[in-house]
Amino acid sequence: MAAPLRYPLILLAWGAMAAIYLPLLPAAGELVGAARSPAHWRALFADPQLGQALAATLVSTLLSVGGALLIALTIVAALWPSARWRRLASRLPLLLAVPHLALATAALLLSPKGAGSGSSCRF
Repeated sequence: MAAPLRYPLILLAWGAMAAIYLPLLPAAGELVGAARSPAHWRALFADPQLGQALAATLVSTLLSVGGALLIALTIVAALWPSARWRRLASRLPLLLAVPHLALATAALLLSPKGAGSGSSCRF
């Protein structure tokens, strides 16, 4: 990168991050306020489906992590000392960037039209 462009690009990156994250501050304040309310916590623990929801979350998390680990270890064990492994290892940065790009695209497409206007989200 050319030296004269370094600082304007850094300022542009900081401005883009501020444009993305500053509208979230009012919602974060409301979230903290709701989390401090004892009535909300009592309602959560009084819900009869809480145990079932927690169990389903833990089971699905453990199964997905275990499955991903099994798939990754199978690929590594099958390809480890070969030229195919070296080619795969050289492409890993691109392969690791794709899920992050998909998540960012989904967040952009699922956000409401006025999400960047600074208005907080009301439920």
